[in-house]
Amino acid sequence: MDHVFNAMGDLFGAKFSSQWGAYDAEGKWLAELTHLSVRHLELGITRCREQVREAARSGDEAWPPQPVAFAALCEPRPEDAGLPAVADAWAEACAHAHEPRGHRWSHEAVRLAGNATGWWELRHVQPSRVDRLERRFGREYQALVNRVMAGEGLAERQLLEHDGSRSPAELAERAGREAAQAQAEAAGLPPTMKADEGLAALRAAVGRE
Repeated sequence: MDHVFNAMGDLFGAKFSSQWGAYDAEGKWLAELTHLSVRHLELGITRCREQVREAARSGDEAWPPQPVAFAALCEPRPEDAGLPAVADAWAEACAHAHEPRGHRWSHEAVRLAGNATGWWELRHVQPSRVDRLERRFGREYQALVNRVMAGEGLAERQLLEHDGSRSPAELAERAGREAAQAQAEAAGLPPTMKADEGLAALRAAVGRE
């Protein structure tokens, strides 16, 4: 936290120190920033420096951010980690949801976010629910961006989502897929086969396809 205060003092001078002092006496900054890594904090400082420079170019006056605003500046954008922007990642996931294994993904994080969101859902989402699904994809993708920024490896790991946040239709669709998967496993079909693939194979096996 001392590093952040020193940087803010260098950038904003008395406008910062007169409000916050030389250190985080009340712990307000720590409360907002405690979950962030050093790389996140450096990103926030860099963005503050850019804002100061932009203000100087335009003849405006730059003011120091409040703790919650600085925390927002510390949140990485995908581009900061060399990943596609959220809108581009969403478009790519939607365009190739029908062939995720055959597509050459621009970044593994895009594939993982699509997989965590659900390829079936991306292929069959109703127009009225596109915005909700896009937000869900965005949360999954941002979590992966944060892991990249923190230097973590990427692996299949879906964000926890309570059933209460899903609609009855989504719950029914999930139950149907899980039932199909269970039938496929009982019939001795490969365990890695997706539920809809397993259902198609079962129908074919009994002569219905």
